[in-house]
Amino acid sequence: APNRYYYVSGEVRKPGPEPYLGETDIIKAISSAGDFTEFANKRNVRLTRANGQTQVVNVQKIINNETLNVPVFPGDTIVVKRRWF
Repeated sequence: APNRYYYVSGEVRKPGPEPYLGETDIIKAISSAGDFTEFANKRNVRLTRANGQTQVVNVQKIINNETLNVPVFPGDTIVVKRRWF
């Protein structure tokens, strides 16, 4: 079923659909997509829920403080923006 996947795109090494294999979070989701590229803006990651709700996540903050971690569900889309130098 197509809803057993989440999608990671933008500045990750392996963009595309990732199988949802049980509880996961935005850090694990980005890791499963090969992790950030060197151009990734870790402070500006857009998470769009299957219902269309969107939030911007500062993943840099989460790396420093696990309690801020955000769950990822089937059908979610994560877009890692590019940094501007």
